[in-house]
Amino acid sequence: MAQGLLPYAVMQYIIEREQELEDKDQEIKLPRMEELADQLGVSRGKLREELIAAQAYGIVEMRPGDGTYVRSFDFYTPARTMVLYGVQRDHRSFDRFYQIRIQLEIGFWEQAVSALTAEDLDALERIVQQAQEKLEGDLIEIPHAEHREFHERLFGKIDNPYVQGLLSAYWDAYEAVGLNRYFEFDYYQHMWSSHQEMVGTIREGQYSQSRDILVDHFTLLHDRLESG
Repeated sequence: MAQGLLPYAVMQYIIEREQELEDKDQEIKLPRMEELADQLGVSRGKLREELIAAQAYGIVEMRPGDGTYVRSFDFYTPARTMVLYGVQRDHRSFDRFYQIRIQLEIGFWEQAVSALTAEDLDALERIVQQAQEKLEGDLIEIPHAEHREFHERLFGKIDNPYVQGLLSAYWDAYEAVGLNRYFEFDYYQHMWSSHQEMVGTIREGQYSQSRDILVDHFTLLHDRLESG
């Protein structure tokens, strides 16, 4: 990677160290502050600022008394930070990010569900059952936790850290903002009925049909948001 594309010298240093390793799974510990500052040609104060930023991005982990270690690539941490910052500044940002989530789930649907195992499908059915029990109990509970768990399980087999990071960040934003939105009871019944249909069609290998159910679900929610 060319020099100057990254905002911090320590990021470029980490990339070069990783490229030198034969064992790509080997944990990298950065040199002591003084040594690393000398290697990078920056002051200790500047290096400390870079390490704090790198930790905020999820690139390194500073362990007091032990040193600074490179973390495995993680797109979720920076995505979550910026998404939550955005929705706190302007709650309309949640609706904008929700549109991204729709396109991601629809676009990666077949890749995601075709990778699910029988064990995954059994787990999805249990989640649906738990949600329906909450809705049908004497004291009705809105199954928000089950909703997140269901979708994260659906897309859990996608080997794409950018997609995974954005979808996980969406659910954090949903819990921060979206939980303030409640709809009439029949909406939740319809939603979980459609989730149950999704699992059934996925189990039968009818991926296009299950995707159509997902699209219908998003259309229903969009109409409710517009009317609300």
